[in-house]
Amino acid sequence: HKVDGVILSRTMLHDECVQTLQRHNVPFVAIGRVDDDKVPQVDNDQVGATAEMTRLLLQLGMRRIAYMGGCTNYTVNEDRLRGYLRGFSDCGVQVDQKLIWTGIETSEQRIAALDGALEHKPKCLLCADARLAAALPQELRARHIKVPEQVKLASFYDSELLTSSTPQISAAQFDGERLGATACRMLLDILAGKQIALRQMQGYQVILRESTK
Repeated sequence: HKVDGVILSRTMLHDECVQTLQRHNVPFVAIGRVDDDKVPQVDNDQVGATAEMTRLLLQLGMRRIAYMGGCTNYTVNEDRLRGYLRGFSDCGVQVDQKLIWTGIETSEQRIAALDGALEHKPKCLLCADARLAAALPQELRARHIKVPEQVKLASFYDSELLTSSTPQISAAQFDGERLGATACRMLLDILAGKQIALRQMQGYQVILRESTK
């Protein structure tokens, strides 16, 4: 099927989709990081946002911050982990590797990671995405652990799931609509033969709510 152009989302390391589009000379824009400066791409500042969130939590006195995230084959997850590690480095605090849990894609993996993290007495659970963060309050209540009294909770991505949670969950907030619109505008400019900045970065806002008080 003939297409004029493609917007590729949720990029991966060594992404075969990118390679296929390049091989067939199909114009495209990637939403997410691609390690090829020739690929038009737009992304949220994942590393900057997650580093800032981590620094803020450390400055609030939380030294034992557990990281819980998905598969690092996805660039967004790799970047969020990089930001977490950078936040510790910026504050001169050593990371306990036993508090880093990645590859969480199923409910079984989420439960195993949570139990594993709790064994090492974290002061805060820092989740790479909103879906994971939104599932934890119920899991913690089942273990008779109160948020934020006994453990804090935060997310590297915001959604209505987190603002409707009890308590509301602290998060890094991005403008998804603006991200998509930017990718669309870039692709239309490419199809029109216009020169564009090949890599564009969107901003963020870190919002602290009741879950980290």
